[in-house]
Amino acid sequence: MGHRRAVGDSAINGKTWNEAEQDLVVGDYLVMLDKAMTGRAYDPANHQRALRFVTNRSGGAITFLQGEISAVLTLVGLPTLKDHPPRWDFGDGLVEAVDRCLSARPGVLKDLAQPPVLLGRAAAPVLAEGAPSRAPHAPASPRAERLVAKFDPAVRDQEARMLARIGVAAALVHEQRRLEDRGRADLAVQVRLAQPPADEGCDLVSFSRTGAPRRIVVKTTTGGPATPFRLAPAEEALRAAQPEAFVVHRLYDVAREARVFRVRGARDEAVSA
Repeated sequence: MGHRRAVGDSAINGKTWNEAEQDLVVGDYLVMLDKAMTGRAYDPANHQRALRFVTNRSGGAITFLQGEISAVLTLVGLPTLKDHPPRWDFGDGLVEAVDRCLSARPGVLKDLAQPPVLLGRAAAPVLAEGAPSRAPHAPASPRAERLVAKFDPAVRDQEARMLARIGVAAALVHEQRRLEDRGRADLAVQVRLAQPPADEGCDLVSFSRTGAPRRIVVKTTTGGPATPFRLAPAEEALRAAQPEAFVVHRLYDVAREARVFRVRGARDEAVSA
């Protein structure tokens, strides 16, 4: 994944976005995103009016830049504003601005990756069927690659133990319901947590509708479907030993829509290096 030409670094009239202006728009975007993730009301029109006043830019130019911010945040596995779909023609100047803003706001970064509203829920989220991202992205620039390495989403999500526990609990219920919906209540009651996961190499022990064994690894993120994940050594060993039974349940956007797609055998292109 990556970007093409730095179109978003210039407004329609050719006026270049400077560092201070980009920092203002990125900072405002993160304020709105934090409110969206915590269920607090905000008025996007008011935010845009303020940005138009302080930057002397058109609403279209600001909206364009906000879409590019969504793309950069997608690269680092963070949620984005739903009304600003990613635009992949961002430039390195915007990458620098996102780096500065996230580095200056470690609390915001943590809350976006592990939203307090999610951690405070009494029950695990109910999962809906989703799909992997199919968006075509141009190769990343070296600067964008350094940003991804700095805020490595695969490592961040792997180390988020509470997020992982929420994901496993949600996947367990989802598997039980899947089998019940297919008329296999007898198998649904046998779905269990692996004991312990480090030994069995998976998080859940389940079955296909025909009764074939499934060894499920659950990978959870608050980011989108394109967020990379990483297999632990025990999971890699299980994948090699039982490829026909090995399945990854990729849970994404778990703080909002809570969706899941499956990767059978965990094909290499779905897993980060």
